[in-house]
Amino acid sequence: MRTASGEDPRTGLTTLGIPTSKIPGLLTCETRDLQSPEFMREWASMSKDLYPRAEVFGEYCTCHIHVDCPIDMAYEYISNVHSLEEYTASTRSFEHLGGGVYKGEDRLARNTPLYMQVKCFPDSRCVDYLCAWDQGKELWMRYHFRLLDASEVFAKPGCVLIWTNCKHPYYDRASPAPDYVDVHRKRTDRPWVGDLWPHFYEGHLIEARNLKAILEYRFNHGPKHDHR
Repeated sequence: MRTASGEDPRTGLTTLGIPTSKIPGLLTCETRDLQSPEFMREWASMSKDLYPRAEVFGEYCTCHIHVDCPIDMAYEYISNVHSLEEYTASTRSFEHLGGGVYKGEDRLARNTPLYMQVKCFPDSRCVDYLCAWDQGKELWMRYHFRLLDASEVFAKPGCVLIWTNCKHPYYDRASPAPDYVDVHRKRTDRPWVGDLWPHFYEGHLIEARNLKAILEYRFNHGPKHDHR
């Protein structure tokens, strides 16, 4: 628990009574000589000139891009579900169903129904898109956005968008899933969203570039001091 003065007391650290000295496998200055030749060789051996695609994009898919517009403008834009109708390649026609849940369509797969809820966290400038094809009972497809102030991380104007997806088991046709998901995975008249996972990075990079182009053009050509 942080104190009123803003201090994090060491006694407040979550340890469950187990010190790190009792935890096997840690690599720290307490367990290894980090300046030894042996450690430096081991450290160097962890990097590769070439990485298999499955190792990079097997379970996680992250893309990032610099956007030359104010961070608040970018945050306000991606916080609005209708921004998806502009910068994504195929999600369109969102209509509010109630309770913050929208129904749209993904034109990538024969106008597949797409259910969406946008959760926004202004203090950290995070935006989470919770969505699913076909049904809104479980919004298991998660698109996590984080905006960083480029003046702080790159010492230049604008912001940095970090966009991350995790490969939920439902993406895999063979994994266990409830009937309301599985019945749609078995369809043969369209691709399943999980079939597209090997190309998520390229698809999201295209859309991140679209988002960058839209925001930068509007910032540079729109009325000054009005992000809307």
